[in-house]
Amino acid sequence: MNITKKIASLAIAGAMVVGVASVAQSAQAAEIPGTITITPTAGNVNTDSVFLNSIAVSVGAVAPNNVAVGTFVYQGGVEMGAVSNLGTTAMPSTNGTNGLDGSPVFMDRSINPTNANVSNKLLSGLTTPLATGQFELRYYYFASSTSPNRATAPYVKLDMTYNATTGAWSVYTPATATTTSLTASAAGTAVTLTGTVKVGTATATAATGSIVFKEGTTTVATVAIASGVATSTLPTVANGPHTYTAEFVPTGTVYAASTSGTASVYVGAQQQTSNIQVTIPGNVGALTLSGTTSSVNLGTAVLGGGTLNASGTLTAVVTDSRQLEYPAWSLTGQVGDFTAGSFTLDGKYLGWTPSILGTSTAAGSVAGAQVLPATATVGTGLKTSSVFATGLPNATGEVTNVSALLELKAPRNTRAGAYSATLTVTLV
Repeated sequence: MNITKKIASLAIAGAMVVGVASVAQSAQAAEIPGTITITPTAGNVNTDSVFLNSIAVSVGAVAPNNVAVGTFVYQGGVEMGAVSNLGTTAMPSTNGTNGLDGSPVFMDRSINPTNANVSNKLLSGLTTPLATGQFELRYYYFASSTSPNRATAPYVKLDMTYNATTGAWSVYTPATATTTSLTASAAGTAVTLTGTVKVGTATATAATGSIVFKEGTTTVATVAIASGVATSTLPTVANGPHTYTAEFVPTGTVYAASTSGTASVYVGAQQQTSNIQVTIPGNVGALTLSGTTSSVNLGTAVLGGGTLNASGTLTAVVTDSRQLEYPAWSLTGQVGDFTAGSFTLDGKYLGWTPSILGTSTAAGSVAGAQVLPATATVGTGLKTSSVFATGLPNATGEVTNVSALLELKAPRNTRAGAYSATLTVTLV
C-alpha cells in the first residue's frame, strides 16, 4: 500500500477543503493548531451513501494523548455524537494512518470501502439531531481507549453548516465582507438616496439583497440592489436638515451585511441677501530705507596691477508695505570726489558689485549691474548715479536686504593721505 499515491489521486479527483485551528495544545480540552481536510466538501443526508470518503488532519498525536482517536460532531459547544469508530494503534493499515504515531492523519475508503474510521454514520444518525446552522467536526486525540475523555482531550476542528429541513450539509465558508456607501442629494422637496455595496474597492455586482434606507431609526425606503447599487427618491420631504444611513441586507450567506456612514442634505433652503460695505483707505503702508552703512572704511590701499586698490562693503534695507497702486521702487547710489586736506582723488575711481542678500523676504527684487572703477581715460565709476537695486510693487514679502562690494582703484601716483568721500544712496 502506498499512502502518498492515494493522497495525490484524491486531490486530483475532488475538492478538498481545509479548516484551520489556532489554539495551543494543553491538558484541558482545547482546539490545537492544525487543519482538517475532507472529501466530499458537501452532501445531503437524504442521498448520501456515506458521510465522508476521506479525512486528513495535518498534525499527529502528542503523548500522553496518543492512545486513541475519534471524530465527533459539536453544535453550540454541545456534543451531538460520534461519526466514526474509535481508532487505536490496532487499526488496520488498510484504513490509513490515524496520527497516533505522531505523523499526519490520512484515512479514506480507496482500499476499504466500509472504512468506519473515516465515518460510520450519516449526520442524520447522530445521538442528538443537528439543528439548522453551523456545527463543528472535531478530530480528538485521547489518552485512553477505554475511557476517552473529551473534557480534557485536545482536538482539531473544521467549521461546517447543516440545514435540518433539506438535509444539506457543507463545509462552512465565511461570508465575504462588504462596505456600503451612501450619497444624498436634494432637489426642491425631493431627496434622492443612492447606496452602493462594495467588496474592497470594487462594486459587489454579484451581490443580492436589498438596501434599507433610514433616517435615524425610521426606515424611509427598502430597495433591491442591482449590480451592487440601489437608488430611492423620496418625493416629499419636510423642509430642513435630514441625515440618512443605508443598511445592506444580503440574501443568503455569501456576502456579509454592512451599514454606511451618514449622509446629510438640507431641503427647501431659503436665501436672503445682505449688503456688506467697507472702505479701504489710501496711502496705507510706506516705502522706507534703513540700515545704510554710515561709514565704510576701505582700509589701506595696496599697489597691484598698476593701481592702488582697496575694498569694503556697503549695506542697506528697503521695506515696502505700500498698496497696489504704487510703482516699483529703485535704490541708487552716487559718490563725490575723495579729499585729503588740499588733495583731491576723483570719485570715478570707485566702483561696486551689488547683490540681494538671502535674508530678504520680498519676491522679485533685483540687484543693480556691476559698475567698474574708471581708468584715467575710460568710465565714470560711481561718480555717475548707478542702480543699487530695484523691487516689484506689492511683492510677496516686504523686506529687501541689499549689499555692495565697493572697489577703489586709484592711480599709483595718487598723493598719500587719508581720503574720504560722501556716497549718497537714494530710494524712490
